[in-house]
Amino acid sequence: MFRFTCICFLLLLPLTGFSQSRKELEKKRKKVQEEIQYTRNILQKTSAQKSATLHKIGALNRIIEKQGEVINDLKSELSEAEQEINKQNTTLEQLKASYNAERLKLRKTVLKAYKSRKSANKLAFVFASASFRQAVRRMQYLNRLSDYRKQQIGILEVKASEVKNGLQALEEIRQEKNGILLVEKKEQQQLETDRSQKTQLVKSLAGKEAELRKKIKQNEKAVARLNSAISAMIAREIAAARKRARQQSARDNTGTAAANPKTTGSKSSRSSGSILLTPEARVISDNFASGRGSLPWPVERGYISQYFGVHAHPDLAGITLVNNGVDITTAEGSTARAVFKGTVSAILEIPGQEKAVLLNHGEYYTVYSRLSQVYVSRGQQVEAKQALGRVWTDDESKTILQFQLWQGQSKLNPAGWLTSR
Repeated sequence: MFRFTCICFLLLLPLTGFSQSRKELEKKRKKVQEEIQYTRNILQKTSAQKSATLHKIGALNRIIEKQGEVINDLKSELSEAEQEINKQNTTLEQLKASYNAERLKLRKTVLKAYKSRKSANKLAFVFASASFRQAVRRMQYLNRLSDYRKQQIGILEVKASEVKNGLQALEEIRQEKNGILLVEKKEQQQLETDRSQKTQLVKSLAGKEAELRKKIKQNEKAVARLNSAISAMIAREIAAARKRARQQSARDNTGTAAANPKTTGSKSSRSSGSILLTPEARVISDNFASGRGSLPWPVERGYISQYFGVHAHPDLAGITLVNNGVDITTAEGSTARAVFKGTVSAILEIPGQEKAVLLNHGEYYTVYSRLSQVYVSRGQQVEAKQALGRVWTDDESKTILQFQLWQGQSKLNPAGWLTSR
């Protein structure tokens, strides 16, 4: 009985673990599928424009990449389902063997009792006792034997039910596996369709390198104007901070110059090559730095459609892309939001990049450009996730936020600072 209980426990335990694991895998897969659908919706908006664009190819590249993730997740689900089916088959065979052994044991007990009954019935067995005490013991023995047979019959009924449940559970896993196979087939077909669409787009753009380069150059000029304005603004803030520090140092040294003239000007000279911060600003700066990898996204929902740095286009030869931040494609009507608390240092308006908001976070600065509307004003204190403005939707129906991160005059890659999605 104990051995059988252990086998039942081992049978049900993997089923529970499989169910939990399947839910986790399915949850992950559905999240990726939601991201794919979100990108498809954006692509459908831009597809209203008949001309092929780099943005469309970028959106399809993301869809194809995520489609591959879905297919890999489905393969993992299939592999796990197959492993669990094999495990359950092995356990069920053990369970059936135990059930058959118990049934055989009960059969022998019943057969033995039947044979004994032919030679002597219960009353004869009891009355043949040498004493009253022995007769009582024989009666008790017969009653216990009868109870034992009833108990064994009940146990076998339970065992038979558990075997049936185990077989049913296996059948459910097999059905789930078949369902996964159908989903995988559908996703594979969709992947081929997306690849074919991308191939057609690439072909349509293959003879338009000159036009594409012209557009890229125009965008680069607009971004360069934005970067120049940001750099100048940051330089002015650093210079103003240093000036305040020198003035404070001079005031502090006025009272001690007569006692120790050598100390005059020592503070400003030690800090001449760094960004000077007030204690409060230093706290903000340190907190910002400690949040690397966990900062909220500057839009509630979207994806990085172009990464930081200089890189060749993955599909079009001779096309080089330059980005001093990251481009985040989002849905029309989306709002840009602060990734950390800070102060609005400037609001800029650059042709080709629309409006931009520059936030100060101590020695760090974040930039949110390509805004059609701005909801904040210069000098305003803002909190994390506070709305800064509406992201601009251009004449090609693209809604793309340009997000940059600076440390002093140095540009940083923002992608590694944002929380993973």
